[in-house]
Amino acid sequence: MKKNNSRISIHANIVLQMMNHNPGMTYNELKNKSRLSDKELGMAIGWLVREDKILFSPEEDKLYLNYYFYF
Repeated sequence: MKKNNSRISIHANIVLQMMNHNPGMTYNELKNKSRLSDKELGMAIGWLVREDKILFSPEEDKLYLNYYFYF
């Protein structure tokens, strides 16, 4: 179980870094640039949403950094 959490955390950090440099990315943009599988990206996004580090805008189909979160 710990090994899976570690991999999800690594993938989540990849997504955070990408979004830090390019805010307002869509899921498809993240998927193409990160080269993560759907499963890996989905888990990473879920991890980050749960930690209130990113926000999802269903109207725009985009993900945004939560600016209340500080690096």
